[in-house]
Amino acid sequence: MNTRWLKSIFTLELRQIITYRADFWINFLGNISINFVLAYFLWKSIYTAKAVESMNGFSMNDIILYYIVAPQLFKIQQGSGIGNISREIYEGGLTKYILYPIDYYLYKIVVYLAHSTFYILQLFMVLFLYWVVLGQDHVLNFTPLQFLCFIFSLYFIALLYFAMSSTCELIAFWADNIWSLGVILRFSVSFLGGALIPLSFFPTWAQTLLYKTPFPYLITFPMNTLMKEFHFSEYLSNLGIIILWCIAFLLLSKLVWIKGKYKYTGVGI
Repeated sequence: MNTRWLKSIFTLELRQIITYRADFWINFLGNISINFVLAYFLWKSIYTAKAVESMNGFSMNDIILYYIVAPQLFKIQQGSGIGNISREIYEGGLTKYILYPIDYYLYKIVVYLAHSTFYILQLFMVLFLYWVVLGQDHVLNFTPLQFLCFIFSLYFIALLYFAMSSTCELIAFWADNIWSLGVILRFSVSFLGGALIPLSFFPTWAQTLLYKTPFPYLITFPMNTLMKEFHFSEYLSNLGIIILWCIAFLLLSKLVWIKGKYKYTGVGI
């Protein structure tokens, strides 16, 4: 199969995203400012009330960085956002892709990763601004290998989230409304993955159970790779687990796609 079109789709999608520069800066600076202010004043009051300098392995500077980076990781996972596949099924937009001489499922993965790449670039800017403005060198003291591993993990969490969300969205072949499934998935990743609160604040028994699910590997795994003491063997072990989850959900999603497309009528709403 000729796959040269994949590079063209990836490049064109990135160009389209970057075209709207005003929207980029408004969203970027607005989100960063809000996340920083909320994290600072909330956790400042908590640390002051408890009269401690560290909680569950997080200093005040650590926790602020955590709450600045975590929303960016969530954006990286979401890629082009939720609802696109199901909307095309409901509205009949899927027809044009079926007529094209390309693999629709592979096309969606490439578009998704293009958006994820854009948000990865935003994350770099966040880390740079954090370093310039606050100068917290002791927080951003990762090695080049550690940072490369961190970047590598970002594409896998994006791929895993795509596989999970696309599985939910492809249920649209049979169901009239799958919006609630996407909301449940997003909330599960936020809460059980560590975006709302670091998993180290959870009880030990809860952490043990959660690490048997894919959710911690979507937020906590890349965060620990960036912020905690780096051990390459431990990283490879966690990366192996997330790759297995990726394979499992991609196969499931692909199976649902193969079964579901025979139910597609192309009528639209």
